[in-house]
Amino acid sequence: MEQNMNDNSLMQSRKRILYSILLVGIILCAKFIGAFITNSLALFSDCWHLMTDLASLLISWWGLKVVNKPETYTFTFGYYRHSILTALINNVSLMIIAVFILYKSVMRYLNPVEVEPEGMMLLAVLGLVINSIIVFSLKSNSTNLNVKSAFLHFIGDALADVGVLVGGLLIYFTGWTGVDTLLSAVLGCFILKNAVKMSKRCINIFLEAAPDDISINKMKERLKSIEKIYEVTDLHVWSLTAEVPLLTAHVCVEEENLKKCEEILFEIQSLLKNEFNIEHSTIQFEHAPCSSCYFNYVNKLPGCVMCIDSSKSKQ
Repeated sequence: MEQNMNDNSLMQSRKRILYSILLVGIILCAKFIGAFITNSLALFSDCWHLMTDLASLLISWWGLKVVNKPETYTFTFGYYRHSILTALINNVSLMIIAVFILYKSVMRYLNPVEVEPEGMMLLAVLGLVINSIIVFSLKSNSTNLNVKSAFLHFIGDALADVGVLVGGLLIYFTGWTGVDTLLSAVLGCFILKNAVKMSKRCINIFLEAAPDDISINKMKERLKSIEKIYEVTDLHVWSLTAEVPLLTAHVCVEEENLKKCEEILFEIQSLLKNEFNIEHSTIQFEHAPCSSCYFNYVNKLPGCVMCIDSSKSKQ
């Protein structure tokens, strides 16, 4: 039942992405023509941004499509990480284009030109309407990292359109064309900040860092609060995607309670699902900490090199 809900959510996400691709294509063509007519760097900058948005939407659509492929003996966890890869590619491209926008802003500041404010305002209003439609369309599915990446892109686009509209009004009433260059620089900084933030999140998933919203210490304490469990060791938590956290752990129970491990396992899995939203876990039972550890018997080491309990620094 839950798998069907996830499949339906992915299908809805893909439909919204395709809908967004169509709208972005329309506004990109309009702004690109308008940028030449008005000679506005802010509009040119927004066109470059929209081109990366269009590419990122196509990549995101592919990432959401490939996620549905079944697991194989090569990709035993399925294709979830492919969507993180596409999200990372999208945000790296945004960082590159943000640097380019900043460079063009500096060059325009050094070599100012005349700007046509009426066309700027008209295209800004058109862009704001379309980007607002896309934002509201993607908002309901923004828990997926691919969709969230696209959602943040279009929040930035909507704000950029507001900025271009304000800039057009200032140029129209004051004649200060430098505001166009200033708005381009602000837009570049905004894009760069969000792209770096999202890229860092993607990289953390690739590096198998614990999810930001999960405290390892709190999780250990909650697991130890289950009756018959007196210690939890070698606990690892990571994510396939932002929506799919995974867990492995060694759970210590008294030797006489090892026969009841299935009952205890059910309690553990219920707690993980209800309190930490972890549906996939692998639990190893033992009667004493590290009593079942291979390295204790073979290498006589206090713990495996990947065991957090034997690490020199814990966070």
